[in-house]
Amino acid sequence: MSQGRVAYVCADPGIPPDSSKGASVHFRTMAAALARIGVPLDVFMTRDGEVSGFAPNRARIVPTPRQRGIAGEVLQLGHSGTLLTALAAAGPHVAVYERLSLFASAGLAHARSLGVPFVVEVNAPLWLEAAAFRSLHLGGTAQALCIDVLRNADAVLAVSKELAELLIQTGAPRDRVHVLGNGADLHAFQSAKPQPRPKQLQGKPVLLFAGSLKPWHGVEFLLEAFAALRQKMQCGLWVIGEGPTKDAVVRAQQRMPDDIVYQGPIEHEEMPAFLASADAICAPYPKSAPSYFSPLKIVEGLAARRPLIASKVPCVLGELPGNNQHLRGLFEPDDIESFVAAAARVLADPKGSLAEESLVAALDWTEKARWVKPHLERLATEPAHG
Repeated sequence: MSQGRVAYVCADPGIPPDSSKGASVHFRTMAAALARIGVPLDVFMTRDGEVSGFAPNRARIVPTPRQRGIAGEVLQLGHSGTLLTALAAAGPHVAVYERLSLFASAGLAHARSLGVPFVVEVNAPLWLEAAAFRSLHLGGTAQALCIDVLRNADAVLAVSKELAELLIQTGAPRDRVHVLGNGADLHAFQSAKPQPRPKQLQGKPVLLFAGSLKPWHGVEFLLEAFAALRQKMQCGLWVIGEGPTKDAVVRAQQRMPDDIVYQGPIEHEEMPAFLASADAICAPYPKSAPSYFSPLKIVEGLAARRPLIASKVPCVLGELPGNNQHLRGLFEPDDIESFVAAAARVLADPKGSLAEESLVAALDWTEKARWVKPHLERLATEPAHG
């Protein structure tokens, strides 16, 4: 690996290089972890933004022309040629590591042209998500291209066990599918100095929600459940993030100005300090939450050694193997009474509500990078798949 660079590719025009959204954070932090273990990268992204955060790796933007509707999807399809040209010009590379993106085939084509390993990381069944939550006009084409990439990859790294099974059912070879999972920089989260609390949250236990304010993250349920908890005990709620349910958070803050603070979005580098300041981290996913999620808020809450108040849904339980599925802060999804009971248990004994240290240690990004590295080092003389 020391003899050449790995092409690290994200062709998704919705993922900026410098954002605090989960996908951007995941992509950047894996790049940093690979750099720490001596894997030099050429980073390629297609959304405009600042790339200095990828240093010491080389990074560049190959921007996708953006347009709404079917025209935008056709532009994404055509952009694979432009990206392939950029990859070839920057090479040769000893391997290609790509985050699966809709309409993206340049990474696979580049790897096969060089006869080097191609590893694809999958964070969601994108063709299903786009059809369900956004608009997808060329759905058949998008699915076919994703399946072709999965079938021809030397290794497929899924973010969760549920997603791994879905990918196998879709056509990915079982023996090439592995569960990578989300991770965190343990040193950053465990050494952070707590962020000073807002005045109205001082002197009381504080629950924190940090993440995008989307319906499937259970934000509106959390606001209702917190109001019920507040009827029983003195406590505060700190909400960090932005998204479609922001207005509901603002209205709740106006109703309970002494107990709810809406922080808005923050830079991801600030997150460890905010988590360190909270008494518990909330992840109130509804029953309808997709089972293949690997929630970053769960992983980072564990990394910060904070107790969780989280719903018993597959995407949460999948991050808590072994004895951790009996944590005191777990509650039945969409059940206010169960939430109140779980929160009361956690706040009564925060230290007794922590996950096992072995689980937390396994979340470190550097360890995950060490696990990924052998997949990038398959001998070029081995038969290529496809």
